[in-house]
Amino acid sequence: MDELKQQQEAPIEEGITLSELLKIVWNNITIVFLVTFWVTVLGVVYTFYLVDPEYTAETSIMVQVDLSDNTSQSTEIDIANKLIATYKEFVVSDKVLNTVISDIVALPDDYSLSALKNSITVTSSTSVLIIYIKVVNDNPALAEEIANQLVENSILIADDQENGYVLLRDKLVLLDEATEPTAPSAPNKLLNVVISFLIGAILSLGIIFVKELFNNKFQSVGEMERYLNINVIAAVPGVIKERKLVD
Repeated sequence: MDELKQQQEAPIEEGITLSELLKIVWNNITIVFLVTFWVTVLGVVYTFYLVDPEYTAETSIMVQVDLSDNTSQSTEIDIANKLIATYKEFVVSDKVLNTVISDIVALPDDYSLSALKNSITVTSSTSVLIIYIKVVNDNPALAEEIANQLVENSILIADDQENGYVLLRDKLVLLDEATEPTAPSAPNKLLNVVISFLIGAILSLGIIFVKELFNNKFQSVGEMERYLNINVIAAVPGVIKERKLVD
């Protein structure tokens, strides 16, 4: 009986309600504002003043289908689709990229092969026989020159009779030449500002809830009655503002 009575008298743990969460946030609204404001400011400073803008030059190549009497159109198209996958690897091969670095005098002396390879993106579509090449650089004129030189050298090497690239020989033709980009492709300034604002808001909420987690004081009479299962007869005002009101 005694154990049953103790279990009945034991306080029941309750989860925090939405209204309590909102009250916690409101009571710490200064922290929310300051943290969100300064993180957003840091994001704006980084985006507009610290990070270097990048420019993307785009070019494209078409894989030609050579129809003959001995092969059907579907067979030639199937061969062309397989050539696309081969060329996507061929264009970023060390053999092609080394010639690009040698031919472009504007590149820095310490510009590495891996840096050039990382700046190139080669994509294609299954519905068309076109290969799209993008080159990213912090110099728009250099991005254009790299893209055009890359296409030119890859076609020349593929068509070279002495190299023996039979599958690629006379199959590639320039479709669109790269032009100098007029606007940076990165960073996305608006997106960066929005992300900075969201990070600041989330960080401020995290600070508030960590602060509340380590706060072991009762914030109200109702909270004391709920957790200690007692009836509070009277309470002494705990803050200066409340004491002034009592006086």
